[in-house]
Amino acid sequence: MKSYLIKSLTDEQLGLLTTAGVQFYPWQDGGIMIEETQLELLLEALNATATRGKASYQGVYKLKLTFKKSKKNKNGMGEQPGDKEAEEEAKERARKLEKERQESRRRYIKACESRTKEFLDGATRVAGDYRKKLTGLKWRFVRTKRDEVFQGQVEGNEAAARHILAELERVRMVRGVQAVHVVPNRMLIATDILCATDPETGFRHAIGQFLITVYLDGSNEGIRWQNNSRRVDAVREKMQAPTVFSDGLGASSEIHATMLELIARMEFSTVAELAIQFIENPEDNEYGKHVNKWPLV
Repeated sequence: MKSYLIKSLTDEQLGLLTTAGVQFYPWQDGGIMIEETQLELLLEALNATATRGKASYQGVYKLKLTFKKSKKNKNGMGEQPGDKEAEEEAKERARKLEKERQESRRRYIKACESRTKEFLDGATRVAGDYRKKLTGLKWRFVRTKRDEVFQGQVEGNEAAARHILAELERVRMVRGVQAVHVVPNRMLIATDILCATDPETGFRHAIGQFLITVYLDGSNEGIRWQNNSRRVDAVREKMQAPTVFSDGLGASSEIHATMLELIARMEFSTVAELAIQFIENPEDNEYGKHVNKWPLV
């Protein structure tokens, strides 16, 4: 099943999609990702046509929208996307399409199962592309630990497949997770706005909405955090969070070591929980003391 990336939608347009019942996943820089089954509903909600671009990942394509001219109402004025009448029509369409959304959800789950199978069957090929980026020690650790946990190779292992599918569902249930998407060799976790407590004052500060990338083969230190709301000058320039540098790496080497262990065991729900806690609970040290540079809640 194909997926599409759409960039630079306004808050008003995102609101129309929500009202129309379009299932979408937050992406960086105000963009979204949708499944192929949602495309027709999205174009209808936004009164637009689409042109497909080149693939960003395997099966994931960029989509450029062209918005149609709005119809004239009785007063000769252009009908605005946020008009009350348009909203009522969108709500009515949403009610009529409730059954279709449920079917779309079923197809999405099935697509996730298919992608998980692709990951398991192609793990060796994907890992080969990343070995140059991974030290031999880390690669051997992930591979050996994973084989140890599942008593043999992961590829073609039905128990491993069932484990990963169950973990994906558990990731979706983690507090603070807004959406999760699987692309080749990566799990993309979109969060709600994460807040952290200043260890000195006890005040809460809004750190931002994150896209957490989990590298399934343990490359790139296993995990990266990307703040889609703001970057702040703290210990260093343009920090993603008090404890995350501008390149998305955590300021603590221990967190990456822990993540590699969990990724090797494919305990992705625990990875998601720890990744969120790492943002929300900075220690009272040279990094944590800069929490007050983020806006108060």
